[in-house]
Amino acid sequence: MIRGFLALLTLVALGVGSRVVWPVEQVVVAGNAQLSDAEVRSITGLEAGTPWLWAWPHALEPLRANPWVRSARLERPAIGELRVVLEERKALATLVREGREWGLSGDGVLLPDPPKTRTRIEGLGTPRLADLIAIVKTLPNATAIRYTPAGYTVRGEGFEVWAATAEELKKWAKDRKSLANKPTYLYPWGESKSR
Repeated sequence: MIRGFLALLTLVALGVGSRVVWPVEQVVVAGNAQLSDAEVRSITGLEAGTPWLWAWPHALEPLRANPWVRSARLERPAIGELRVVLEERKALATLVREGREWGLSGDGVLLPDPPKTRTRIEGLGTPRLADLIAIVKTLPNATAIRYTPAGYTVRGEGFEVWAATAEELKKWAKDRKSLANKPTYLYPWGESKSR
């Protein structure tokens, strides 16, 4: 019985000691562009003074729930130091939906309060995100994309093209020799240019 009590007392002393002896002296955040260091520390609760031994990777779960965060990991480079390493999503284009601007990431996640991007997407109906991502990647010089249930109009420096599907746009972009200055309409049976 005395051994059990001593073992329990030892465990309690180690638990209390681990919270006092090795506090976190520094939290370094790496890989962040959209989220500030202070936001990352606030979201995770990892701050200077917290117990170093009690900082576990599960503290990053609220951070991983943020749409800007693709991945996050916790490192312990030295006693008293924590390093939060982020991989953030990037906005390929700005999608206007229900009067609000969203960043559209390459994996189809809508990002709140995006920085300015080259391409602006607007339209009618429900956007097909996979198609829009494919169009932006296929035509990186596009400045405006308009979607409707009937198809897509893409404008850029020196070109304007319409197609019913993203696949038609991808084929056109692959086969074209130069960008036309006149609007081009793509149909399953061929291509038409406005005069």
